[in-house]
Amino acid sequence: MRPLKLTMRAFGPYAGETTIDFDKLDGRHLFLICGPTGAGKTTILDAMCYALYGKTSGDRTGSHMRSDYATSAQKTEVIFDFSIGGKTYRAIRSPEQYIDKKRGKGQTKAAMQASLSELEDGKEVRTIRTGVEEASGRLIGLNASQFCQVILLPQGDFRKLLVAKADEREAILKQLFKTQRFSDFQNELRLSLNDLLKKKAAETTELAATLSMAAAADEEDLKKQQEENDRFLEEKKKEREMEDAAYRDFRKTYQQAAVLFTHFETLEKAEGRLKQLLAMEKDMKEAEESLRSIRAARELSGYFDSLEKIGTDGSLVKKDMERWEKEQKKWAAAIEMLAQKGTELEKKKGDMDKNRQKVAEMTQWMPKAKAYGATLREVNRLTEKVEEATKEVQKLNAKAEADRKIKEAAESEAEALRRDYIFGQAAILASQLRDGEPCPVCGSVHHPRPAVSDRNLPTEEEVKKAQERAAKAAETWNDSTQLAQQYQVSAYVSAISEQGYAQAKMRTLEDVPEEFRKPIALREAIHRLTEEIRNWEKETEETAAAREKAVSAYAAAEAGCKAARAQREKLAKDYTYWQQALLEKGKAAGFSSLAECRSWFERRGEEEKLARSIETYRRERQGAEKVAEDEKDFLKGSEKPDMARLGEEERNHQVHMRNLVKLLSDGENRKKLLEDTGARVKEINRRHEKTLKDTSLVSGLYNLTRGEKSRITLERYVLGALLDEVAKAANLRLLDMSHHRYSLHRMAGDSTDGRGGLTLEVSDSYTGRSRPANTLSGGETFLASLSLALGLADVVQAKQGGVRLDTMFIDEGFGTLDPEALNSAMNTLIDLQNTGRLVGIISHVPELEERIDARLKVTPAEKGSKAEFEILE
Repeated sequence: MRPLKLTMRAFGPYAGETTIDFDKLDGRHLFLICGPTGAGKTTILDAMCYALYGKTSGDRTGSHMRSDYATSAQKTEVIFDFSIGGKTYRAIRSPEQYIDKKRGKGQTKAAMQASLSELEDGKEVRTIRTGVEEASGRLIGLNASQFCQVILLPQGDFRKLLVAKADEREAILKQLFKTQRFSDFQNELRLSLNDLLKKKAAETTELAATLSMAAAADEEDLKKQQEENDRFLEEKKKEREMEDAAYRDFRKTYQQAAVLFTHFETLEKAEGRLKQLLAMEKDMKEAEESLRSIRAARELSGYFDSLEKIGTDGSLVKKDMERWEKEQKKWAAAIEMLAQKGTELEKKKGDMDKNRQKVAEMTQWMPKAKAYGATLREVNRLTEKVEEATKEVQKLNAKAEADRKIKEAAESEAEALRRDYIFGQAAILASQLRDGEPCPVCGSVHHPRPAVSDRNLPTEEEVKKAQERAAKAAETWNDSTQLAQQYQVSAYVSAISEQGYAQAKMRTLEDVPEEFRKPIALREAIHRLTEEIRNWEKETEETAAAREKAVSAYAAAEAGCKAARAQREKLAKDYTYWQQALLEKGKAAGFSSLAECRSWFERRGEEEKLARSIETYRRERQGAEKVAEDEKDFLKGSEKPDMARLGEEERNHQVHMRNLVKLLSDGENRKKLLEDTGARVKEINRRHEKTLKDTSLVSGLYNLTRGEKSRITLERYVLGALLDEVAKAANLRLLDMSHHRYSLHRMAGDSTDGRGGLTLEVSDSYTGRSRPANTLSGGETFLASLSLALGLADVVQAKQGGVRLDTMFIDEGFGTLDPEALNSAMNTLIDLQNTGRLVGIISHVPELEERIDARLKVTPAEKGSKAEFEILE
């Protein structure tokens, strides 16, 4: 991560907008951040950390970083542009804060906002606004705490990485070197081993379940059951062949007996049916007699049809006559009702004439009603205008009165100053008088009561200014008095005049009744009366037309009723004629009466059924007699077989056969089950053998990576090796800066703590012993911490597996070094320029200012600090 530009707005001591452009270093890789204590040097580092992670290098939050110099309209915000590899990014963040509203007065609470964007040609192309802290950590490869331990070395905290606990150092190294893959590999082995153990247990369970399905204790028992089942199948197959032969012989005998038994049953059925038919002989003769009577009555159907038609026509004529009579009554009642309604409508004629006159009168009111509303609004508007003009006159008069009082006060003040000035001149002159010397005013040499002043006397300039103020106040009063008079004779009088004209016009419109002064009310009243008149006229016309229609309909109903009576009389004569003719024909056909003839005629629908029944009876009787005769000839000398006994014997054969078939089927199914179980057992054993081999292999690898014996995991082993390289790289600089006295290395025997030996200690060549890093002095600790940070950056970039640590900021620490150590540290930092790493140093040490030609100078001022680069050529 390399900084490009940092913009701070109302942040810490930077009240306005301060922009630090790192491009101004012009290729320099070492610069000094200098300025007085409290000017805001560390705030620059805080701003970078805050933009990325929402935290500062210290304990302050973003809201605590709002500048005390900022105005209520300024917004606290940090914008940080930086590059990683070949890409450029921008982090923007502002805390929760109260700022002025954009519209209106007062303040509003602005929520915390943050964003992280990728830039292309200086423009934001991809932006996230949630989870910015986590995204920054993934992008840079460090969380906020690790960022302050590795890239920012805050004031007083530069020793953290050196003296950090093993687990804290482990987290930093894991993040930088991306060693999570080794832990992931170990975890994958653990998951694989768990899966294999589950698979092993599942296969054991599967084998037991498979054997239990065949009710076998083991594979040997399974083979024994297969042999026993094969012997059982062979025996049952032979038994089935014998039963098949016996059943075939029995079926021949059974079929012969069944044929003979069928003939005996046929004979019995024929004789029984013939007996039934002989019992029906008398009924059949009666049926033949009924058939003859029905056919004789059917011959007279023409007469019956004529009588039926006359009866039907008579019913229709009767209905017509009843309908016409009903119509007569209905229209008679309608005529009476309509006559009564006509009388009632005629009584309303006078009211309708009055309504017409009222409508004409109301129509004449309409223009005034339309003008009334607008005139009333105009009167109200002009009344308000008069009231406003009155208030304005009062206001202007009050202003003139106030200006008069100001004028009089100013004149009084000017007069008082003038008098004091004149009296003061007398007192000044009197202070110069001497007894015996003539007064320059009166010439007297005696001065019994000279003027004396015990207060400060005004000057001529003060008197002149007071007189000018009085003259200006008089001019102001004159202007305000003229303005009040002008307004009163123009706008005020004009408003009263307009109001009077409108009120006069209003009085010409008040002859319209109050309820009709709104056009809509008047229009509705006219419409209501007009509708009432129109409805009366329409109802009168409709009543007259309906009465005319009712009279016409009554006459038609009366004519129809008369015609129906005449037709009914004619049909009665025709009915008598055809009834007498039918009686004569019926007697000729053998019927004793008209009723008897009609009763047989009404049964004519039974003719076909009776004929069919008689025919069926004759055919069935002949057939039964023939079958009985034929069966007797066939069964001469034969005995009826015992089919119940033969049926029981057949059922026994079938039950035996079904039992054999089921036993054979069960045996075959059992054989299939045993064969499938055997094949399944072999397949499970094959898989189980492979699972055992895989489990042994994965278990060994997992125990190795988790440090079962060494207590060092694979990841911690790798981290230990990397820490050795970091210590080796750090010692290249530490040995030089400490004159080959100190070197860093991992603590021996530290692996027993389960952290893989990640605790650092310092070897002292003067004593020949090693000791914890926290026993170093302040200056020694600074050199060791600086060496460790630089060595860490070297190894990270060499491995190309972690982040690019191409920037470092060191806040103080150089003050603890003696001149020789300071010189060594500076030489080390100057050598870094060849690597392209950017190093920023915050320090008050004068020697650093002399040796570093690029400085970011922080200057305090009355309203906030400023920061700008200063490059010495």
